[in-house]
Amino acid sequence: MTPVKVAQAEKKAATRLKERWFHSTGSDLVGLANNIVEYVAEVKKPDAQRLPDFHEAQLESLRYEMFSPAPIYPGLEIAKIAGQLEQDVAEMGPNDPFLKIFLGGRSPKEAAEMLVKGTKLSDAEFRKKLVDGGEAAVAASDDPMIVLARKLDPLRRELIKWTEDNVQSVEQRAGEQIGKARFAAYGKNTYPDATFTLRLSYGQVKGYPMNGTQAPSKTTFYGLYDRAQSFDFQGPWYLPSRYKEGRDKLDLSTPLDFVTTNDIIGGNSGSPVVNRAGEIVGLVFDGNIESLVGDFVYEGETNRTVAVHTAGMTEALQKLYAAPALVKELLGQ
Repeated sequence: MTPVKVAQAEKKAATRLKERWFHSTGSDLVGLANNIVEYVAEVKKPDAQRLPDFHEAQLESLRYEMFSPAPIYPGLEIAKIAGQLEQDVAEMGPNDPFLKIFLGGRSPKEAAEMLVKGTKLSDAEFRKKLVDGGEAAVAASDDPMIVLARKLDPLRRELIKWTEDNVQSVEQRAGEQIGKARFAAYGKNTYPDATFTLRLSYGQVKGYPMNGTQAPSKTTFYGLYDRAQSFDFQGPWYLPSRYKEGRDKLDLSTPLDFVTTNDIIGGNSGSPVVNRAGEIVGLVFDGNIESLVGDFVYEGETNRTVAVHTAGMTEALQKLYAAPALVKELLGQ
């Protein structure tokens, strides 16, 4: 009965897919406001009763994000919020409860400008003071982003609860049953699923067969310029002027990207690639198209992790971006 129950749960999930997809903005400020409103309420509860992302083991990293002094750019925030709201209106309609609250009778651009220009959440110290004040401080705040987050909070919680009850609980139970069946069939010959915890994946730098030929294990700056020039710098082969004008400064034989046999799937971007000497030699940013089945099975002949080479990073930083101090720091000099 497990496949039937999972199919029913997925069918039910599809009825609210638009809400899950379009009730978002991609805005750092909106995300911070939501986190603050939820944080002060959730930390008072027993760990098992908290919303996802607010369990005790996650709070340190969450607080780090909430209080990060990294700059937030108002112009970009306005563009992201306004653009997403315009898409939301087109997909959900102006009578959608989320949009009625978010827009408050304004146009997407007007709402975005009002929120971004009126908030103080870009100040990390302001955010910290607000959180330290607890629920009372957040409830009393007249910051427009916090006011909005408070109004949207019931809608967000209802959707999270509905998803947990109707979809995730079914998937989790089915996953347990599938896991038991796999261990019964294969014993301990397979390794466990990813659990969002730190882990090591072993592999080697290795090319693979592709489209009747062989994909090399690495690319170089030569290849970057060859592809860009061959496609007249159009579409995905466009190069910024910094790269066009700086070509003669580079050692074009420098490795740029490389592939390895490591088994990864979505969520691994940003992971360091470490060689046998313990040196960082790359940074994972993707998988090849053949690796997409990695959600279900690892196929070693063609499944590849794609990483940017540290040599390519330092070459560009030194000769295109004029950042010698950063290079020295990265190299520990």
